[in-house]
Amino acid sequence: MDIKAYLRRIDYAGARTPDTETLNALHRAHMRAAPFENLDIGRGVPIVLDLEALYAKIVGHRRGGFCYELNGLFAELREHFGIVLEAARAGV
Repeated sequence: MDIKAYLRRIDYAGARTPDTETLNALHRAHMRAAPFENLDIGRGVPIVLDLEALYAKIVGHRRGGFCYELNGLFAELREHFGIVLEAARAGV
């Protein structure tokens, strides 16, 4: 995944430290730039949840996605920044 392209897609130029402030800023940028959309479901296009497909759709094709797609790609971004949520650590 090209992190620089992802950050350009969500128009994020802020801090890159693994803390709550960065997480909040990344989340806001992601939600503003990548909207919820479920067009593929209605068109019968298969939903593929692997990282390559998510990245291609949301970053490469500049589209939005439905919850699993948006959250899946954002989780990869969060992990890239070293932001590990307590629930993830606890296996929740």
